[in-house]
Amino acid sequence: MAKDKSAGGNPEDYLNDLVSRFRRVLDGKKEILECFCRYGVQVEGWLKGEFLYFLDNEKKEGRIVCFDREISIGVGRKKVDFKARIPTSSGVLEVWIELKHWLIGAQQGTTYNAGFYFGDRNMGIKPDAEKLCHVSTGRKFFLILTTANPGVKDWLTGVAKFNRKFSPINLESLTNPGNFPCHYYLGLLEVKKVNDFAKGVLSLPVRD
Repeated sequence: MAKDKSAGGNPEDYLNDLVSRFRRVLDGKKEILECFCRYGVQVEGWLKGEFLYFLDNEKKEGRIVCFDREISIGVGRKKVDFKARIPTSSGVLEVWIELKHWLIGAQQGTTYNAGFYFGDRNMGIKPDAEKLCHVSTGRKFFLILTTANPGVKDWLTGVAKFNRKFSPINLESLTNPGNFPCHYYLGLLEVKKVNDFAKGVLSLPVRD
């Protein structure tokens, strides 16, 4: 299991630490996550409930300043799942988090992999990535639970496909499927919009 590291100077380190603590919650839900795999279902409402309870505890422990849920961003009737303010050594970091639960495997005769969700223009994450790009403050992230683990190759190929297909929106993966068990993965992706994204070889952090 990935160990927490002391948050350094990079803002994403603080969010990575928060995600590592949420991973400990999911590590205790093995039978539930294996059930999701076995029946080929996506239960995003369950994930949101678990994350809400987790953030409430994080606030009580003083690891986040405050959080909010279902925040309207003024683009039609669109909302972002969560916004949190995290204390850092240089101030308070504002993060916007959109949660997703992806089925990796078969559902009613169709097989889904990470590449499908990254590459599909309508059923994938492109619409939510565009929504996050309309947020003018803070840092924007996807936190994606996959059941089962897609593996490093499928994940990296999917991220590269998204960045190639939907530029100038850019996704950067901050967690590694290779560090998770076979029945689930918790993918943290930062969402950015850049005008001149240099497409190159993507790498993933390896955490002991």
